[in-house]
Amino acid sequence: MIDILPERISALAPSAIQQALQQTSDSDVIAFSLGMPSENLFPISDYKRVMLDFWMPNSLQYAPPLENLKHQIVALMKQRGVNCTVNQIFLTSGAQQAIYLLCRALIDRDEVAVTDTVTYPGFIQAAHSLNINLSTIPVSFADGICINELENLYKIVPKPRFLYTMSEGHNPLGTSLSQEKRLKLTEIAQFYQIPIIEDDAYGFLNYQAVEPPLKSYNSDWVFYIGSFSKILAPSARVGWIIASENLISKLEILKESNDINTTTFSQRIISDFLDKNDFTKYFLYIRESYKEKRDKMVESLKRHIPKLVFTVPSSGFLIWGRLPLPINTTQLFWQALKNEKVSFLPGAAFGPSSNFHLNHCLRLSFSYCPLELIETGVERLARAIKNYTA
Repeated sequence: MIDILPERISALAPSAIQQALQQTSDSDVIAFSLGMPSENLFPISDYKRVMLDFWMPNSLQYAPPLENLKHQIVALMKQRGVNCTVNQIFLTSGAQQAIYLLCRALIDRDEVAVTDTVTYPGFIQAAHSLNINLSTIPVSFADGICINELENLYKIVPKPRFLYTMSEGHNPLGTSLSQEKRLKLTEIAQFYQIPIIEDDAYGFLNYQAVEPPLKSYNSDWVFYIGSFSKILAPSARVGWIIASENLISKLEILKESNDINTTTFSQRIISDFLDKNDFTKYFLYIRESYKEKRDKMVESLKRHIPKLVFTVPSSGFLIWGRLPLPINTTQLFWQALKNEKVSFLPGAAFGPSSNFHLNHCLRLSFSYCPLELIETGVERLARAIKNYTA
């Protein structure tokens, strides 16, 4: 077949997340690879009641973004310490579309954006598809982005268009920035006039008191991304951006060319669910359930893989770990999957560029695996590490 694709499209490859989704579909595999919510925590009966109340023809039609849902998001954001208005809320088809649309709006091809040395593969994929050049900032595996390094970069590199980062429940590190780092980060953004795209996919899933998002420290220079995927249902594909009204007017045009509008059906399901349920009580329930899973994985890792160095996350679904050299976790992934039927994501999947230090790192997710299988999965991983061959 004649190759008709342009070079930038031919060079695209599936993300590590998509590959893991395909490779771990076997029901015998204990999956620590994907940051998916637990299916046992989906409020199925509540969704059913909501859908039975729908006047279906109206719910299945094209429609503008749901104003009531925007009001509800404003109320939710107050719980995170962010004050915003309905006119600053832009609804998207999940957080991934929000990332893509902000990239399209803020940068031209071949310009430079900045992100962490270790970051979310979905952002890397979006950036590559738009021919964005990425500069990276070192991170501490214990407490996130190295602020001094960021300031040094801004002084020597031609002005980047934006910084993409996560202040809470970082994917993949699981880290949360201190108040001091959050304040300094937003001060730098304002001083150098380089905006921040703040991805807060896990921000509502915290297991102790946490700091508010970067958006609460500086409303002008931070564009916030939120999502219902982790807290309600990924397949609903409803997320949101908090930004200035003039930027939202441009995002509306970009989004229309992408998918016309965010699914009316999903918007109504989520909005009615929020209207008819005590969301504070629901949050407490899912947080307690995920905290139990987190604690089980932490306990199991300490018992069965003491050589793994990791930080206990205060938010989100993810634990980032480092194994001793010379273990290459990309090779270990395939050996563990084949021989022990357990999966994780190797550290190399999270590097925008090649980074030797990531080769002995891995990301484990505790959210999707049933509680009673977490220790079994860790035992399997321990055997795979013991029997590892280079």
